[in-house]
Amino acid sequence: MPKTALDVTVKDDKGKVVFTHNEEYAVYDLHLPSNKEGYLGLNDWDITAMTHIDLGLEPLKTESYTNVLPLNEGTKSVTVEATFGYLYEDGHSSVIKSVSKKVDFVK
Repeated sequence: MPKTALDVTVKDDKGKVVFTHNEEYAVYDLHLPSNKEGYLGLNDWDITAMTHIDLGLEPLKTESYTNVLPLNEGTKSVTVEATFGYLYEDGHSSVIKSVSKKVDFVK
C-alpha cells in the first residue's frame, strides 16, 4: 500500500545522533469482521462494506510537532535533517523534499 513518511534526525556538533523520529501517513480501507456483508458476498470489492481509516495528511493543512531534547552541557549546535518521502512499495521510496538546518546555541 503506498504511503508517505517524514524522517527527522538531529545530530549534535560532534556528529552524535541525539534524536530520530519517523512518522508514516496512509489511508486504508479495510474489511473488518464487524462490517456488513458486501455485494453478493464479495466483501473486499464493496466499498460500502469497508472501514475507512484516515492516517494521511490533509491538503493545505499544516501539521507540527514539538520535541524537547536534553543535550549534553557544552553542545554548541545541532543539525536538524528532515526528509519527506513517498513509499510506493516495500523497500522502494522516493524523496519528495529534504531540508537540513543548523541551530547554533549562544551563551
